[in-house]
Amino acid sequence: MAKHVLPIVHPPLYGLLSWAYTLSITSSMPNFNPWFYSNFIQVCCNKNYLEDKQELFFDFYRGGNNELNHNPFLLSSTLDTPMLYEIFKDSLHPFLMKKLQEGVYPVLFLDEYHISYTTAYHAYPFPHHVLIYGYDEDRHIYHTYGFGKDLLLGYHETTFDELEQAFHSIDNYLKNHAIYDQYNYFFTLLPHFVYSLNIRLIYEQLGEYLRSESSNNDQNRYFSPDKEFLAFGIACYDHLIEHFHILSHQPESLVRANPPRQLHLLWEHKKMLRSRAAYLQKENALPQDEGLLLEFLELEELAHQSRNLYAEHVVKGIPGVHERIKYNLERMRDMELELIPKLMEQLKRHQTEPLQPAQRCCTPLA
Repeated sequence: MAKHVLPIVHPPLYGLLSWAYTLSITSSMPNFNPWFYSNFIQVCCNKNYLEDKQELFFDFYRGGNNELNHNPFLLSSTLDTPMLYEIFKDSLHPFLMKKLQEGVYPVLFLDEYHISYTTAYHAYPFPHHVLIYGYDEDRHIYHTYGFGKDLLLGYHETTFDELEQAFHSIDNYLKNHAIYDQYNYFFTLLPHFVYSLNIRLIYEQLGEYLRSESSNNDQNRYFSPDKEFLAFGIACYDHLIEHFHILSHQPESLVRANPPRQLHLLWEHKKMLRSRAAYLQKENALPQDEGLLLEFLELEELAHQSRNLYAEHVVKGIPGVHERIKYNLERMRDMELELIPKLMEQLKRHQTEPLQPAQRCCTPLA
């Protein structure tokens, strides 16, 4: 078969490719929304980032380092890079084309220094995952999806030669112990998977978000032992506010500041809060309340304004931008402390059965 292209769509979340890749494959599925809106509520950040000399990393939390296996609409297979290289170093293209013909989406760990549509191309080494969703054998190109030179997520073409060079480069880095392996993933869509809207799970996660805690009370989520190093939920505001204070007064103490990504992910979380409330009203899981939606929209717009303000600052330089964003963060936190309990109360009152706490799988020994 000279060419083959698998379907993907622009995903509802794209701040990090760990979510964007899988959601781009599954978000057009008929049963996607009940699962999507039952999840993506909790957030986390590495609270010891200053002491550990790390970038402040803020993200949705669905189990730590297992993000690329998080989607129940996908059957996921994982292969470490040394094994993939050993088996397919001389036959990578036939292998990838065969997988694509079988309906499998490869996500390969590659060096984007060799991928021409990326900002890293011939500029700096950048080990990264790349989603492949098709190929054209006559033109010797793969159809790939990712962030381009314009920093926008989009559809791209990558030549066979580029991909092969990027593959060999990663193998060299691993052999020289310059990086650690982040594995390669192969996703197969499960078209008949059904997920029902889980009101109890939504209610519990909203409560955990407010209490700034995380638990292992549902099989839909996988939690790792890194919880002691993370802040959860609304407590993340404290660390974001601290971060922007340091950016304003002691930026040299930060290992790597990345406000554009942090603020984009924050906006995506607020967008999810608003769209979830609208979806729950549409599904009659909440009473019709235009005022509540407008309050969530105000929260979302404040996050969006903060993201855009910093993007403008990167280009033009805006005096006092860090203090302005810090003020917005404080205001958003205060709004959520009122809005989320209101949402939870509406959820509780609108259900025909009481929303009881989840049953634990076992009882601790006395």
